[in-house]
Amino acid sequence: MRQSIISALERETDLTVCGEAADVQEAITAIESLQPDLVLTDIQLKSSSGLDLIKALHAQTPALPIVATTMFDVRRTERLARAAGASGFASKQDGPEKLIAIIHEAMKADAAPDETL
Repeated sequence: MRQSIISALERETDLTVCGEAADVQEAITAIESLQPDLVLTDIQLKSSSGLDLIKALHAQTPALPIVATTMFDVRRTERLARAAGASGFASKQDGPEKLIAIIHEAMKADAAPDETL
């Protein structure tokens, strides 16, 4: 599944996959060194939960957009992911076009200037 998502993302001219990881620690290490503009995480990771990754990243770098995805218990998982700090969420059943649209949305939201008064 990961390879099909990567293939779909790499077909987009404005998106580049700069790394991948199987669990939270591997992801945090890669993110620290690669400094991505956005993180896409599955909720089901090899030996941990994507929710743990979202919480850790949101605490460490709150401005970093995070998009979560899953194919299990989508409504509940979306609520949990957003509560943990995800800026976007896509069900794997929605297909790659929807995921790509959500990624673009999250990146635009991150690029939008603050409108605080």
